[in-house]
Amino acid sequence: MTFNNSQEHMCSWPYYLRDLGGFETVYNVAQSGAGTSHIFNSIVNEVENNPQVNPEHTQIIVMWSGLTRTDTITTKDITAPWHYISNYYFNERFATLSLWNRATGDTLLDELCRNYKLLVDVDATIYESRLKIIALKGYLENKGFNSVFTNIMDPAEELKRINKTINELDDIPYLLEFATEQKMLEPNDGHPTPDGYLRWTKEHLIPYLVK
Repeated sequence: MTFNNSQEHMCSWPYYLRDLGGFETVYNVAQSGAGTSHIFNSIVNEVENNPQVNPEHTQIIVMWSGLTRTDTITTKDITAPWHYISNYYFNERFATLSLWNRATGDTLLDELCRNYKLLVDVDATIYESRLKIIALKGYLENKGFNSVFTNIMDPAEELKRINKTINELDDIPYLLEFATEQKMLEPNDGHPTPDGYLRWTKEHLIPYLVK
């Protein structure tokens, strides 16, 4: 919901926020299909290694994904063909590899995904995701960054499985739920339409940032 999946336009919410909110640059570290590990790792990587990202001039906005999604870091030669839509590169050698919840092919990576999901309890993944959200908020506060945390949708049902809550999320309507209510979803993939991204940014994200 953050990676720009349009072939023609920059139409996901970070770019609407840039244009409407007067920001100079977007450092979009999203990757299609990524989970909490990628989100945590990519933001820390930018804070630690991108000299343009600093507390004085940077607003960090995190849109967390589904809590059951799983990622790890490996070499680019493995991730590039697997993530043919998008790939975030940490450096010249490493990138994120998603372990899909529903891998149906017959490659070694498909088998790895299926075996991982068989061996690692889904509730354990949710528990780990919650810890990463808590840890990133503390890390950013320690570094002096102003950050806003939201989610693609209400995580309450997933968190109910482990009898926990996440207090680090800001009080912003969830993008996917907003787009669904407004009937602004792409029919082929379930992502918000450009107008769905735009209206959510104008009606909810920007008002929250300026209040």
